[in-house]
Amino acid sequence: MAASDRHSTSERGQMVSSPVARSSAPLVAVVIPCHNEAKSIGTVVADFRRELPDALIVVVDNSSHDGTASIAAAAGARVVRETRLGKGHALIRGFNEARAADSVVMVDGDGTYSARHVGAMLQARADGADMVIGTRLEESENGAFPRAHGFGNRLFIAIVRLLFGLRTNDLFSGYRVLSRQLLDALPLIAHGFEIESELSLQSLVNGFRIVEIPTPYGARQAGTVSKLRTFHDGYRILLTLLAFFRDYRPLTFFGIVSLSFLALGLVAGSFPVIEYFETGLVQRLPLAVLAVGLVLLSAVSAIGGLVLSSVRRRSDELAVIVSRMKYLQRES
Repeated sequence: MAASDRHSTSERGQMVSSPVARSSAPLVAVVIPCHNEAKSIGTVVADFRRELPDALIVVVDNSSHDGTASIAAAAGARVVRETRLGKGHALIRGFNEARAADSVVMVDGDGTYSARHVGAMLQARADGADMVIGTRLEESENGAFPRAHGFGNRLFIAIVRLLFGLRTNDLFSGYRVLSRQLLDALPLIAHGFEIESELSLQSLVNGFRIVEIPTPYGARQAGTVSKLRTFHDGYRILLTLLAFFRDYRPLTFFGIVSLSFLALGLVAGSFPVIEYFETGLVQRLPLAVLAVGLVLLSAVSAIGGLVLSSVRRRSDELAVIVSRMKYLQRES
């Protein structure tokens, strides 16, 4: 996307600065979401400008109040505002701003990721990967990962591997290179820190190629704190994973729900049945009614899973048809 010297507004945010216009659209863009990262953003922009001198660098100021925007602009970045607080909102805003780029680098503005590895990640992208993830867990500095964050990352990696079969070493890395085809195809809706897990899962179910490259992960600068709230954001991420499992694996999801209701119904119903054979009477009538209700819920859940699985299959078929039509249009 060519930069311009004029200020402009958009539905989602306001551009507050821009560099000198370029003669042609950049092939690579760097999107940096920021919320109060004044101490590090200048260095981050300078590092990526040094590694990618021709790239468009977009800093998305996500309601900062510490001068992040002015520092980023002074470092030569295009700065846009996103007033809706949340990393997902900021990244989607940045992706839209960089929509003319063939490859989009996303990286946090806290200085924890090394710009020196972006060349290797872009090479993997050029070799055919649709998304390249810079994994942190193998090469992190002491103290870079709070103990709870590291444990949570590994726990969610295990959950995702169990539910979706996605074998990843870092589900929540904020350092990635994304193809334009991938960004145009994925319906990203996450608002907060669940955006990284949504990117990985959406890429998996839509058949995009994912490559991982170990990258060093440093500690935050002194006097700054992580914006990730361990339990609050962990809870949101868990809900996102379960909703994704429900939407993209409906037969499995509702099959588990159905079997759970059936098991509870059989347990609840066993007491009135045993009582009837022993006494000829059913004195635990409420328990019998509960058992019937649970078995009915089991049946409804199973039927719902079958219907939604069929709908999901038709949706996948339509997505393939649309993708082929877009490809033929580009070729023609």
